[in-house]
Amino acid sequence: MIYLLTKLYALITVFRVFLYQKGIFRCHHLKNPVVSIGNLTVGGTGKTPLVIFLAQTLKKAGYQPIILTRGYKRKNKSPVLLVSEGGEILCTPEECGDEAYLLGQTLEEIPIVVSKNRYMGGRSIEDRYRNVVHLLDDGYQHLGLHRDLNILVLDATDPLNKTRLLPFGRLREPLQALQRADAIVISRSHISSDIDLIETQIRRWNQSVPISYFHHDVIGLFDARNHQRQLTPRDFLGKKIAALAAIGNPSVFLHDLAHYQMKVVERFLFRDHHSLTQVELDRVLEPVKQKKVHAVITTEKDAVRLKNLHFEEKQIYVLQIEFQPQDLENYKKNFLEEIKFLCEKNDK
Repeated sequence: MIYLLTKLYALITVFRVFLYQKGIFRCHHLKNPVVSIGNLTVGGTGKTPLVIFLAQTLKKAGYQPIILTRGYKRKNKSPVLLVSEGGEILCTPEECGDEAYLLGQTLEEIPIVVSKNRYMGGRSIEDRYRNVVHLLDDGYQHLGLHRDLNILVLDATDPLNKTRLLPFGRLREPLQALQRADAIVISRSHISSDIDLIETQIRRWNQSVPISYFHHDVIGLFDARNHQRQLTPRDFLGKKIAALAAIGNPSVFLHDLAHYQMKVVERFLFRDHHSLTQVELDRVLEPVKQKKVHAVITTEKDAVRLKNLHFEEKQIYVLQIEFQPQDLENYKKNFLEEIKFLCEKNDK
């Protein structure tokens, strides 16, 4: 039975792609180039940090990135919701979703637009700016919008051969979907020892796609209540801490804590995008209040959800990471050359 359901799901996803490729399902075009960043699995692959990195790269090069995102689990169901523009965040995390809010909080002067229909979201704002490049967040399966560059993110710590298709696994599509990628980013490549295996899987389906390797570094921690209080991993060296995470791949977060020799004695791990209640947070804080641990440490995405909950300074700290390719300057050069080509092609 499980085998038949998985095969049915695979057939549906492949047939859907076929209908778009043959023009039976309509694919809409925006006026400006669209770069899609997405993945094949449900859960975290490092997609959001890559969106942030690319947006910052484009902004520094003189382009105007606009981020189009769905706003997963948002409570404001407006067809188009402007999250931020010009440095001001215009909605709450609950209204727009945690990832959209984090993008708006991190990327000043870069518009963030939430819409289930990403074409509608892009059309609502692209005429306000010049030199626009749309970044389609979590767009690999959003086939209703044409993309000029299709970037697929794979997690080096989560090999595809160990993942089954939905609804019994975490794969959104069969592995033949690798064929649609124009570029592949392997995230967390500094952690995994299975890089050769991942490359073999990729080359089975896409022999020519360029592959880039990204890693992340912990650049500091800040107090979740008082953002001005900045600390370093060294300040937590050997300290007993509680880990709090509601992300797709918490094992990477725990790996980072262990790498900096923090002693994780309590783990509070929830499903991805879970919004903590005050009762749940009070339970998380209990080891701090009883002085069993030095503090609670959480992720940047999780910190967004704590905004309206009650806790004190020095109780919860947020781990900040920086996402970069192994060959930073060469990656930026190649990426910006591709963007320049797409913009010139678009102007003709």
